[in-house]
Amino acid sequence: MGTLSRPLHRLKGHELVPPEEDRRVGLEVFDVLLPCRSYEVKYKVASLGQVSPTLEFLLRLVKSTPGISDADAASFFGYSPSEMTYVLEEACGPGYLERKGGQLWLTTSGDSLFREGEKEPTIYTVESRRRSFGFDLMAIAPQARRWLEPLERFLPELVSEDPARTGRVAERLPSRFRQFFRELADQADRGKLERRDIYSIDPIVVPGERYQIPVRVLTYAQASNPSAAEIDLSIWRPDHEIADRPEIERAVALFVKDMQTSVNQLDAASAYQALIDLAPEFLKDFTTRSGLSEGRYWRESVSRAGEPRSDRKTIPIVGSLLLPENIERLQSVLDYGLRAASEAPVNIFAVAPQTRRWGATTQQRDLLTLIQEKVGLTFPSADRAEMKATCLYAGKPPAYTQKAFDEVLSSHVEHFPKALEILLVPGVMLAAVVHAPLGSSNGNPVPLGLASFDLAMVERGSQYVMDRLEAYTTKDGGS
Repeated sequence: MGTLSRPLHRLKGHELVPPEEDRRVGLEVFDVLLPCRSYEVKYKVASLGQVSPTLEFLLRLVKSTPGISDADAASFFGYSPSEMTYVLEEACGPGYLERKGGQLWLTTSGDSLFREGEKEPTIYTVESRRRSFGFDLMAIAPQARRWLEPLERFLPELVSEDPARTGRVAERLPSRFRQFFRELADQADRGKLERRDIYSIDPIVVPGERYQIPVRVLTYAQASNPSAAEIDLSIWRPDHEIADRPEIERAVALFVKDMQTSVNQLDAASAYQALIDLAPEFLKDFTTRSGLSEGRYWRESVSRAGEPRSDRKTIPIVGSLLLPENIERLQSVLDYGLRAASEAPVNIFAVAPQTRRWGATTQQRDLLTLIQEKVGLTFPSADRAEMKATCLYAGKPPAYTQKAFDEVLSSHVEHFPKALEILLVPGVMLAAVVHAPLGSSNGNPVPLGLASFDLAMVERGSQYVMDRLEAYTTKDGGS
């Protein structure tokens, strides 16, 4: 049975969320490029291969009954003379058995096929190999190469906490190759049944082409301390593989820490006031004379962030609009908004907040594509090519932002609060989020806002954006 929510006036002190209501909350999603390089490695493997069933049975019989006669062995298996001749050739040819006076004996080679503790004979051979493998340049762990999409090529690159180590990869690679041999062998020899163990590695490896691989990073925090972001790499690799790559984990942690800022630096109060101006009715219970009570709104949003309904046109949003769960919420808001729309929208507008690395993920492009596709399905006669996704950016936009949008209009003068993000589909939906530390004057920005298909709110948001649109005249960050 669910517990009744407590009235907001019962909150005491400055705690954002009391211990009994604390939970993990998603904050942001980023894609970062991991530097890698291919290396040609010469090595030897010891291959253990199973012998054929007929040869195995004969060898096991002679092992248990040394000196058994040809005739008795043939009688034991029920072989005809021609069948027995074939099996003996398979055993004597490689030198596993020898025949003396009509009796069968294991040779030293044949006896060595029976490894200690095993009843079945196996073939043991050493093979030389020379192959190219990909390794990242931080943890020096296996990393397969794939071609990057145009947007991915411009994503931010991870920086090692110890750049000098990346220059010593070749000398460390043989030992790392040995550590990850099982994973590498599975990739190189997939489909082969023999068991393989590393036998030796040539200490000289030949560096090949450099490349980059995108790594998806999720950040999260406890609701009681949201500005203290932690990282989650589970979308990229399972936990046991992350444990083998601590250098990458530390580099990602530094990447996220580098985005810390202050409430004053972002002028968060102005952004929260803009949120109130866009949704005064929805936020009236959280508005005081001094502005939005963001702590109270945070607690309420964390506890009841849900899905839109026909009678719930506006919902709170916690975390980046690009988090998978929030993209699903925006999709529902969009669906409701499109049902009430009388004509196809021709624009998508995004106002970028002035926080570091905003939109550094392919999720940005995917969300815009989703909106365009939904509009196209609702209004089949509309020309999707004419529906532009436009970003309004203060300053020079990064290349990944330019690649995600159809056009980026920039201005060197601020026309929106620094911490405010807006996603607007005129006549259909509005999402507005403030990115600022919460519960602390410094820390990682915590996205908090709302999404709505309420026509009055959408119109208010449209007017707010249109009033400032003309000030953004420089396309794609040019001068």
